[in-house]
Amino acid sequence: MAQLYLELAALATAAVPGLDVVEGTEYSTGSYGDFDAAILKAGDGQLLIARRPRSRAAARQQIADARALAAMSPGVRSRLPFAVPSVVGGLTDGDTNLSVYEFVLGEKADRVPLEPSTMLVAEIGRSIAAIHDLPRVFVEESGLPVLTSDEVRASARSLVARATKTGRLPVAVQRRWEDAVADSTLWQFQPRVIHGSLSLGALLTNGLSIVGVLEWSDLRVGDPARDLHWLQDLDPHVARGILDHYAEAIGGPDRQLRRRAALHAELEIARWLLHGVDANDDAIIADAEATLAALVDRVHHEEAEPLVHETLPILDLAEVQALLRDAGRDDLVTGQSPGASHAGGTDDRDDRRPPAGATARVQTGLVHGETGTSVHPDDNAADDLDHAHDDDLSDDTPPGDFLRDGARSETGEILGLDVRERGAGEG
Repeated sequence: MAQLYLELAALATAAVPGLDVVEGTEYSTGSYGDFDAAILKAGDGQLLIARRPRSRAAARQQIADARALAAMSPGVRSRLPFAVPSVVGGLTDGDTNLSVYEFVLGEKADRVPLEPSTMLVAEIGRSIAAIHDLPRVFVEESGLPVLTSDEVRASARSLVARATKTGRLPVAVQRRWEDAVADSTLWQFQPRVIHGSLSLGALLTNGLSIVGVLEWSDLRVGDPARDLHWLQDLDPHVARGILDHYAEAIGGPDRQLRRRAALHAELEIARWLLHGVDANDDAIIADAEATLAALVDRVHHEEAEPLVHETLPILDLAEVQALLRDAGRDDLVTGQSPGASHAGGTDDRDDRRPPAGATARVQTGLVHGETGTSVHPDDNAADDLDHAHDDDLSDDTPPGDFLRDGARSETGEILGLDVRERGAGEG
């Protein structure tokens, strides 16, 4: 461990002119991590983290991360209520690719218990909203991906098609995903600046608020639901609290946000399957197939939330009148007030009845369930897929959530700071 720290410290001094490393420790991400890392203390007291990718996929991710962080000017960062790492220096020499970042103090949120109705849950929702509320111009000017809703939908369609071609996708899941892609209502949203690979592990907290956000390699303009897909793994009450505070902070309705987030979460399984197939890794393939089997079981037992937008059928005039008669509201069919008699002659309201053969439509976007409300159930939902670029669709990088499984820091203490418990950084 000491040998790795000393090796990375030497590379960091070459990457950052004038850097004087006086102390440090290895900051490993475990056997499943894609980076060698070390926390370094400079002579002026500044804490840095040096990272070296272990694979080609990790190297691509590190390059994309540096590009995204460079795009975030001080003005952009000032709009965020948390810290974003900065790249201090880098070194590329043959097979060696090292990046040195500022070390952002905080504990990764996936290691902190989340309880409903707490300040931290509210702050998570507000922090995500702050990202989505950033002006998109800095993304456009930096040449980072900018996707329309149609491109996000096309990316999802392509991903499902590729997963289907493996021959390992259960028919029930294939139909479920294809129906979701075909539902045009689901894809009516306003693209926003998104983190792109957000998860609890990318959020740093001090226990009360979010103090930093890491892993910006997928920064882009795209579907905001992409940044919320990981909520599916949380306690439903916690997820609802995050969504409620997100919706309150962001403003503007996105009625299908929750359903698209659920779809994005399920499509992570497709990405994991494709990664296993591309890498010819039987263990990953078996893990993905087991996860798909569990999803099939949930679908068959109606435990999985529907992904498609549900609306009532369009009824013709005769069908509407029949429904009203069954409900005992003949007065609405005849155009008379309840209890009124026809003896007094014709009611001029009859002149305003729809002509014969007219079609009565059930208004969509309103109540499809309970009576006496004018709110569609989805309005209460806190109210890749963004990987539409060819490079993204063919990337052999597995989803970040899977990479982080089992990945935990193995560190020592540095200046009384136990980074295993309290520290995190770009790693």
